[in-house]
Amino acid sequence: MSYTAEEFLQKIKPFVIADAKSTGILASLTAAQAFIESNRGNSGLTVKANNLFGIKGNYNGQSITMNTKEYVNGKYITIAAPFRKYPSWKESIADHSALFLRSKRYSNLVGCRDYRTACQNVYKDGYATGKDYDKTLIKTIEKYGLFVWDSETGDVIENPYKEPLFNVKTGMKGDSVKWVQAQLRTKGYSLAIDGDFGYKTKAAVVQFQKAVGLDPDGIVGVLTRNKLK
Repeated sequence: MSYTAEEFLQKIKPFVIADAKSTGILASLTAAQAFIESNRGNSGLTVKANNLFGIKGNYNGQSITMNTKEYVNGKYITIAAPFRKYPSWKESIADHSALFLRSKRYSNLVGCRDYRTACQNVYKDGYATGKDYDKTLIKTIEKYGLFVWDSETGDVIENPYKEPLFNVKTGMKGDSVKWVQAQLRTKGYSLAIDGDFGYKTKAAVVQFQKAVGLDPDGIVGVLTRNKLK
């Protein structure tokens, strides 16, 4: 089976939320790392060993040897290395957080409530050697609204995009559209937060307006914004 982005995120969500509640590691960070490291669940390592994060070594004596690329001295090289093999994704997620909890170099991730800071920290801590790893994590979190997951763990997380002061409608682009998309994701609508008010965003707005008893015109004006908030 090949997972789409949404299929992958829906599958890992309950495991990530439960893990965040017990460990204090931001759900958005864990989800974004899993998304990137596993190619949304489709990497050979994930398929063969349920290893979502590329963690090397063995898990309860179980491992698998695979080729991997490392960024060394300004270029990528290929090496063969042993990677941990897990019985399921749940154990992979738990082991990932356990790595952060037991290592002093990752102590700045525990209790960090700002996803941008967490992404920058995990990069500075040396988790991955890839260039701009922190920026890739942040982009993934914002595209798929993973910061919403942090609010579901009990944290008070603000929408990172500024609320628009005007009508937001088809054809518009930018942070005002991202605010709308992020709010819709908190209501359960599957949308990429790409800042492009296309037909998918309009369809979600219309569905939401119908659900809350507003005129389903697909335009996010004052009444719709208030309901979204």
